[in-house]
Amino acid sequence: MDKAYLVALIDSLNNKIDVLNKINEKNVEQYKLIKAEPFSVEAFDKNSNEKGVLIYQLNQLDDGFKLIYDKIGDELSKNKAEYASEIRKMQEQISTITDLSTKIQADEARNKAALEAYFARERGQIKGSRSRANAAKSYAKAMQNRT
Repeated sequence: MDKAYLVALIDSLNNKIDVLNKINEKNVEQYKLIKAEPFSVEAFDKNSNEKGVLIYQLNQLDDGFKLIYDKIGDELSKNKAEYASEIRKMQEQISTITDLSTKIQADEARNKAALEAYFARERGQIKGSRSRANAAKSYAKAMQNRT
């Protein structure tokens, strides 16, 4: 087997770690944007779009990794001893990827809850504004009818 395939797999995993770290940074930024007063829809959309690009890159890396692994997976399994150091390196990278993915999922859940809480507050404020406006309208109408 050509060692270039192993190098490509290891590079792909390194790139995936880099992209996951960038997604993690975007999640932290997103949380700060959600908590900021006033909430900026434009900044939040920009952050979400940038995160979408990173997720696309992540999917491309996954596809590329799978293509290469499909070519050499059997060879790696049959000759584990020969490629032990490379396999160990990939296992470490996959462990890092798993940890990052778990953190990202937790952060996504936190951001979703924070965003839902923000929208609930906004709905409550809008509802309160409508109630106050309706009360003022009713009062004005009642006053008008008295005269």
